[in-house]
Amino acid sequence: MVEVSDNFKNLSYKNGRQVWCRIVADGVEFLDDRIIDMDFDDVVHPDWFTVGTTCANRLHFTAVYDGEISAGSEVRAYISFDGEEWCPLGVFYTARRYIRGDYISVTAYDRMYSLDVDYRYDGTFPVTSDDLMRAVCASVGLECVDAGTAYKINAIPEGSTVRDIIGYIAGINRACAKIDRLGRLDMKKHHNISFVLMQTNCWEIQRNMGRSVITCIRANTGDGEITAGSGAEISTLEMYNPFMTQAIADNMYSLYKPFGFYGAEIEMQGMPFLESGDAVTFFDGKQLYQIVISEIEYNYNGGLSAVLYSKNKVNDEEYGDLEKLLEQLIHTKNAVYYKYVNEKQISLKSEPKIIADFEFETQEDCFAQLDVVFTLAQGTADYMVAAINVNGTDIPRRNIQSLNGTGYEMVHIYHLAEKLPAGKNRIYVTAQTKTGDAYISAGDMLATLVGHGIYGNSGSQRDKVSLYEKAERFKAYTPTLSTKEFTEEFNKEVT
Repeated sequence: MVEVSDNFKNLSYKNGRQVWCRIVADGVEFLDDRIIDMDFDDVVHPDWFTVGTTCANRLHFTAVYDGEISAGSEVRAYISFDGEEWCPLGVFYTARRYIRGDYISVTAYDRMYSLDVDYRYDGTFPVTSDDLMRAVCASVGLECVDAGTAYKINAIPEGSTVRDIIGYIAGINRACAKIDRLGRLDMKKHHNISFVLMQTNCWEIQRNMGRSVITCIRANTGDGEITAGSGAEISTLEMYNPFMTQAIADNMYSLYKPFGFYGAEIEMQGMPFLESGDAVTFFDGKQLYQIVISEIEYNYNGGLSAVLYSKNKVNDEEYGDLEKLLEQLIHTKNAVYYKYVNEKQISLKSEPKIIADFEFETQEDCFAQLDVVFTLAQGTADYMVAAINVNGTDIPRRNIQSLNGTGYEMVHIYHLAEKLPAGKNRIYVTAQTKTGDAYISAGDMLATLVGHGIYGNSGSQRDKVSLYEKAERFKAYTPTLSTKEFTEEFNKEVT
């Protein structure tokens, strides 16, 4: 996030605010009396969330002008809400310009756009990644704000460009490489900033997916593949990086392990201090959602608006099977019943492991009842702890099961999740031992979810509901109970 005063931020939140734009191109100053419109695209994730990207930012503007703007000339743009404090949008260089009558249109990109030039390192190997980063930047006259941690580099792939090497070094530093608003190279790491985006500052909000949690790091080094952690494709952070090592990947996995965010597309008031790569919080009036700004498009035409994108991965291959499963759901007036049986053995140790994971979409506020029943083979464990997480928040109450040494224990976990918000929801259960190990044999766990109000109060339409298991080790089975049989069985369990 760009450093601006609290007064600047407060003015940006207001409805009916005044906005000023200032552009200096090739030494010529353009103010609101001549600027027709301006677009600024700030991006770190062109496809989905990852690290090691080297995206160029783009500025385009149209203004009243009958002169000439030189190719490659410097362009700087600024936004103000009081005509006194100006927030910079960046330093760009003219790539294309068109003159039609008394109007000129200019498209410019930041320095990243011109860094696809071959690079050959003249020093000796091994070299540390921070020294290499500084040498690369010096070779093209680029100021480096952050060179990252000093990792050992033994060789550079043949044919690498300046932009390639910058991306590789940013990737092993768990960052994306960006040209900052002052024209310097910086590394943008995805950590939370103290900014809450309010629904009152937004016009249209689409939470296009549920919450993504990074549980796996996978890097293609060119010579092979390095993996840390495990998880479905939707939870895997993937990259190509010949500088990656297993130790770096393991460290990255440990740092990312608690990191999760929501996908979204939000049309909003333009707040020019927000940058791509910022991890912010969105409040919809009921619940807080962490989102990562993968891309933000600003548009100025007398007023300033923006479209913010938080891009998490979509596993397209799942949707064919999902449609089939949706046809098999038991649909009653206000309830949906779904169950999972573990196809493979689940091993439990002292680290939490997700054993049941439901993600679903609702039309309106509702509640859901979760039941997980399994037979636990004790192994060497003294007792087991199970916990429930609802929409990213751990439930304070935990299930602690003492093990009596007989070898097997029947465990029942129940939770009523009330006031679930309309939209995407996720409920999952984790289990772990205090010490030692235990396991759940294949087929010995039954996890069920009963959602009430998922289809809305009428319950008369077959709306598509995203309700699926995230963990790859489970397979969904078609429920065989009739509605009457299920109701009778469920009432027995409750009583």
